[in-house]
Amino acid sequence: MPQADALCGQCLQRPPPFAHATAPLLYRFPVDSLVPAFKYHRQNAYGRLLAQLMLLHLTHYLAQFPERRPDLLMAMPMHSARQAQRGYNQAFELARPLASALQLPLERKALQRSRATQPQQGLTARQRQQNLHDAFCCSQPAQITGRDIALVDDVMTTGTSAAEATRTLLRAGANSVQIWCAARTP
Repeated sequence: MPQADALCGQCLQRPPPFAHATAPLLYRFPVDSLVPAFKYHRQNAYGRLLAQLMLLHLTHYLAQFPERRPDLLMAMPMHSARQAQRGYNQAFELARPLASALQLPLERKALQRSRATQPQQGLTARQRQQNLHDAFCCSQPAQITGRDIALVDDVMTTGTSAAEATRTLLRAGANSVQIWCAARTP
């Protein structure tokens, strides 16, 4: 299990725009089989399992760091065309039970993908940055202004998506952004 407050070497060299990132799992066997089955094949039981594991982790995380309790949860958005093709947003499916259990509001529409991007899987870190540059917009800044936000996603690989979405939220007036993922790459 990743340590709740450990910094990776990349984050030490070049601090990300988000305040914190936490994940209960490392993206390796069997998680590297569960996440794609949930994400691409709508195996909802795996999504419920991942959300439960996140909740257990976040309960301990927030007990250890109560000052990090956010005001608002958001899910990493998908472009409308990709969401229509897939039929759901896996990040929202993780965020919904977390919001309910932690009694936090869940904002669904303020952060949006402003353009369709190539899937990140298989891209280098540099290609990921170029792919996601200006890929997000904040359509309802009044919903996030002055708020401490936790942005929920399934997997953090290089942190490029999280960083770009965070920059968008901070420019729109968010006080701070932290990332809550089910898994992160080792």
